Amino acid sequence: MLEEQKILIVEDEPISRKVLQHLLKPLTSILTKNGAEALDVIEYENIDLVLLDIHMPIMGGFEVIERLKNNDKTKDIPIIVITVNHSTEDEIRALDLGAVDFITKPFNSVILQKRVRNQLALKLKSDLLEKHASLDGLTNLLNRRMFDSDLESKWAEGRRLGVKVGLIMFDIDHFKQYNDNYGHSAGDLVLVRVARALMKSLHRQTDRVYRYGGEEFTLIQFDTDLEQLNQTAELLRQCIYNLNIIHEYSTHQKISISVGVALIDYKGDDSETVLLQTADKELYKAKGNGRNCISSITI
Repeated sequence: MLEEQKILIVEDEPISRKVLQHLLKPLTSILTKNGAEALDVIEYENIDLVLLDIHMPIMGGFEVIERLKNNDKTKDIPIIVITVNHSTEDEIRALDLGAVDFITKPFNSVILQKRVRNQLALKLKSDLLEKHASLDGLTNLLNRRMFDSDLESKWAEGRRLGVKVGLIMFDIDHFKQYNDNYGHSAGDLVLVRVARALMKSLHRQTDRVYRYGGEEFTLIQFDTDLEQLNQTAELLRQCIYNLNIIHEYSTHQKISISVGVALIDYKGDDSETVLLQTADKELYKAKGNGRNCISSITI
């Protein structure tokens, strides 16, 4: 798995870049020239480790470290400083800012490779722990913890950018009766099948589905309107109904979902909590309307 990780080399001196690229050839590396370019690359690439020179034109290495560490998206990327001029003051400053290692040129190639591999291994372990902490153990969907975090951050981002955030909340109809009559193991299999179907049915890459709890799920849709939300909700409803999972103790004789949809303009003291509460109310309206249907609102 280390071979799939990406290293960003931030070095303005062409020969040094080529040397580092050659030494790290077994790994995936991305070259860049200066600090400003590095920040642009990290915006659209998933970088696992940065090799960074300190003294560069346009933007120095210290500023690059500060910007990366002050950005929630990049703060956990390990940074190894590689510089030709060793200075105790520079080393202390780099480590204080958040660099994980400081290497002086000329360096021993074997030691450099081992240090890089060690940092990549630590990054991989950290990523796996974070991934498992954010996923539901049964369905492999994002869990309630991630939903709470993402809803808060997407709401704040939407308010800042002036775009709307919609929420879809849905649950499996008469799921208690399914568990009571077919057994909890069968119920777990239904949850797994539903989760897989939901993930395959999504058309927008930015849409994220979460297991909210029990048989209840949520979907956050960023930069949307009520028409798009309703289209997505109907797609989800049809997707689950078309699984044709027999449920003799349900009104519709097979597994179905009821769906609540909410879209709120940013105004007054409205918050993501209001959005969640509104979607929940619409879900209960859908249940009251006979289930296997959608109820939506924009306020």
